[in-house]
Amino acid sequence: MKNHLHLNAQIKDGALHYPIKANQSRLNNFLANAPEGANVEIFISVTDGKGSNAQLARVHAMCRELAGELGYTFEEMKIQIKRQAGLCFVKNGVEHCKSFAKCDKDDLSLAIQAAIEIGDFSNMNLR
Repeated sequence: MKNHLHLNAQIKDGALHYPIKANQSRLNNFLANAPEGANVEIFISVTDGKGSNAQLARVHAMCRELAGELGYTFEEMKIQIKRQAGLCFVKNGVEHCKSFAKCDKDDLSLAIQAAIEIGDFSNMNLR
């Protein structure tokens, strides 16, 4: 079974600083509990900013329009769009989705495209 860990950190004064202090402990415990000789795959991504307010407003407007037309609640539609855009993952049987507020411009572009695709499938033009 694979063990996964997802953390957010910021670079300050040339070092990693964790907005949630427990995340540093989680990383240290994760590494301490790995068996000797285990292969560790590391994926690191650096973002220099969040998506624009215009993107965020557009994806929320699209969520509302889709939800109203398809019979979902706003929150249910947001989850569907996030899943379609690849912004969700499952860990230990629990689904975790990235908040639109924490998405960068590329993530929000994927979400907008996902909403357009859901609309196309439902015969709605969201362009």
